[in-house]
Amino acid sequence: MRIIKVISIIIAITFASCDKVEPPYQSGFDCLSGNKKVLIEDYTGHTCVNCPGAAITAHEIQSNCEDRIIIVSVHAGFFAEPLPGSDFAYDFRTEAGEEWNNFFGIVSNPNGLVNRVNYDGNYVLAPGQWAEEANKVLGENSPVNINIFNVFNPSTNKLTTKVDGEFVGNTVGDYNLIVCLTENHIIKPQKNNDASIGVVGTILDYEHMHVLRKVLNGNWGEGFVTGSATPGQTITKTYEISFDGTDWLPENCNIVAFIYDVADKSVLQVNESPLVQ
Repeated sequence: MRIIKVISIIIAITFASCDKVEPPYQSGFDCLSGNKKVLIEDYTGHTCVNCPGAAITAHEIQSNCEDRIIIVSVHAGFFAEPLPGSDFAYDFRTEAGEEWNNFFGIVSNPNGLVNRVNYDGNYVLAPGQWAEEANKVLGENSPVNINIFNVFNPSTNKLTTKVDGEFVGNTVGDYNLIVCLTENHIIKPQKNNDASIGVVGTILDYEHMHVLRKVLNGNWGEGFVTGSATPGQTITKTYEISFDGTDWLPENCNIVAFIYDVADKSVLQVNESPLVQ
């Protein structure tokens, strides 16, 4: 029985590995061609020692084209599991994040998606691949622009979000809209193995950024375009969410909205807006 238990542990570690972030992290960026913005989903966990390096990679990419690179940090899978009674008791996970993690086949961290593009049957990219793929997207044109209007009411502790999709080109197919709440500046412990980032072992006051907190309209969103849309057409969706019973800080939160192709999951357009201006 002891041998079987040891083998089981080895198998679990093999399939839930924490991968070192390898260079190159970036390439040249063209921030002027195209109008399509880039969604980088960083799948991560607070007990993944290599994940802080991936977060830095994402921020380095974003720094090249600030308003056209949007990051969502998805805490899901093995390394995101809370460990009661330890420094890692906090639960960052979300229902949507876990479902996406399983659907897209994230079996190790850090890994991620860039505009949910399927590359020869695989959506998952290592952090060292994010820059190249992001640069490809930056050169593309999207037939739709997304505008987000947030109103947070402190007296009711509720957020109202209006999302407009303004079509500037012809669109054919079926597309869904996903609306996410993310939060920055969450100070919680994070495992780390890179001395250039912080304490090797556990960084107790690590600053978690772009953390997925909630999807406002279902794990896979809701229908936005059915069949087609034409230039000059605007489609609007409105959502409301209460902050009651949460530890979310409105001044640190953003709404990230993206429209994607139902058939292949690729992102047609994405945008982000803070709750508090």
